[in-house]
Amino acid sequence: MEPGFYNNKDLILDEIWALLSKGVKDRNEDFRLPVVVLNSKQGPDARIVVLRGAYKEHNTLRFNTDIRSEKTEFIKNNNQIYFLFYNKERKIQVRATGTASIHYKNSTTEEAWKKTQVMSRKCYLAEHAPGTISEDPTSGIPPQYDGGSMVPLEESESGYDNFSIVDSKIHTFEWLYLASKGHRRAKIELTDSGPKTYWVTP
Repeated sequence: MEPGFYNNKDLILDEIWALLSKGVKDRNEDFRLPVVVLNSKQGPDARIVVLRGAYKEHNTLRFNTDIRSEKTEFIKNNNQIYFLFYNKERKIQVRATGTASIHYKNSTTEEAWKKTQVMSRKCYLAEHAPGTISEDPTSGIPPQYDGGSMVPLEESESGYDNFSIVDSKIHTFEWLYLASKGHRRAKIELTDSGPKTYWVTP
């Protein structure tokens, strides 16, 4: 049985946001780990991030990063951002384009940091910036907390100095559904007056 959105483009946007919202909450959802593409001076620069927020009412996607990472420098120089999602079971691919902004030591990061588990805060305790060359294999985390060692809550607070959030205002989605009887593809423009959806040849 074909899904309702197969021949009804007005149902596609809700399907996209449902998968994005599930990706934030469900570790097993494929949309939880999108590929993000930024613009470096050498060209496109891609990596996988963990989706931390999907706000339909604001057309915004969120992920966290170390403020010292290359990602923040790329965004400061060129805030155009691209996402690629794929759900293998549902055979749905979504590409998103938008503009990114960085939150650092403000009310947004304060609220998110309070909700961040200690095991996740551990990543922000690295002594050197992500990408720093090392002569030996390293996690970057201080030796006393490396491996399976737990970090005391009070000591995890120092990681806040390296914690930042990237919010991306999404302008367009491109949706692709793979089906043996015939693929479906659509483009959605998110405008101030509301979304506009068009069928596109796959």
